[in-house]
Amino acid sequence: MGFSTSAVVAIITTALIYMAAMFYPLTEMSYHKIQDAEKNSKERWNEKLNTKIVITNWTGDNLTVYNNGSVTLDSSKINVILNGELISYFSVTPGGVWPPKTSVEVDIEESIGRVKVIAANGAADYYTAT
Repeated sequence: MGFSTSAVVAIITTALIYMAAMFYPLTEMSYHKIQDAEKNSKERWNEKLNTKIVITNWTGDNLTVYNNGSVTLDSSKINVILNGELISYFSVTPGGVWPPKTSVEVDIEESIGRVKVIAANGAADYYTAT
């Protein structure tokens, strides 16, 4: 081999080592981000699977919603859909921490229709009053 061939092999080898040194940290960082995202996704699914809310009663304009799951919820972060429309004019008693096996009262100012109560993690229940 001549000098030019040896020089080309050295340059190409150096370039490949440099590219590998730049590529490896990026792939490792991406791999760890994907692992963290999968872990977070599994935790959210587990929380959602362990959450069960049930609308037990609709008397007048008050809904009684029971936390039948094993996850503590935040009653101030629920959403209410009444007759297909998201409403914002409802109140929840008691507000704040909603432990398992307890109920909250939701005042929706309506007495008939179809209502859906949705927890912050997506667990929901329907109830129809006529």
